[in-house]
Amino acid sequence: MPSKYQPQLSCWREDLYKGIYTTQLHLGNNERLRYANDDYCEFSRRLTGMNPLLRLLMITIATGIILISTFGLYMVIRDIVVGEEYSLMFLPCGFVAIFIIHFFLSMSLNIFFAPTDFPIRLNRKTGKVYIYDHFLLYFGSWSTFIRSPFRAKEITIKEFDWIDIQGVMTSVSMTLASGGMVRTYRIECVVCEPNSNHIADHFILSTHNSLYYDEWKWINSYMAFSDNNLDAEFMPEEEFSWPIKINWPEEIDKKSKASSLEEYQQIDDEYKKIKED
Repeated sequence: MPSKYQPQLSCWREDLYKGIYTTQLHLGNNERLRYANDDYCEFSRRLTGMNPLLRLLMITIATGIILISTFGLYMVIRDIVVGEEYSLMFLPCGFVAIFIIHFFLSMSLNIFFAPTDFPIRLNRKTGKVYIYDHFLLYFGSWSTFIRSPFRAKEITIKEFDWIDIQGVMTSVSMTLASGGMVRTYRIECVVCEPNSNHIADHFILSTHNSLYYDEWKWINSYMAFSDNNLDAEFMPEEEFSWPIKINWPEEIDKKSKASSLEEYQQIDDEYKKIKED
């Protein structure tokens, strides 16, 4: 049976229930909860972290590969310009070198300049959801190959209404050469057009190697003001913090912390006047 949300997401597995989840035990948050109070909560969507030594090692390896590939590309272009015999046979090597340079340059710049986390904020008093998005979360899509590597710092901020958001589970499997299979599960949130099941946008909430969706359950109960069964323990502090910090724009930061729709509207009007002036 296909998803009721159309167009259906790639690798769809199941539509998730939206509402209060009641269990005998506390609803866990998979150590993804960054902050929570009576107005809003913030969840981490952090990718697997790298310690400082691993970061330096990855950058060193990538820099070496870029230099070797650049030299190889230079040799191919030089031979074509001077008219060396059989030089055209090496054109495919030139295209491969360009791809390698692009890929490893993107990797290096993202290790250096991309934030280590891309959180989501949910305000239950205003019913608004705020996404701190980066293309690294969607690694493997076409944007990985066509996106400029110099846009590593680029963050997209999106605001949605919780009422329009639904949850789905997707999964991707990969067969191992030694036999067996590795499967990765993702909780993706689809943003539907008001009063319909037509998807206008979507974003990734979390990724797991096992089939469970604690964050989705926790958020649903929190947004419904059902706090009695929630594990409110925050995610652990990192020993090492990468210098590139999360930086919510001032307007979004204020809106996401509003205690009522009236306060939200006042903030919105205030910034509209500033933009008009």
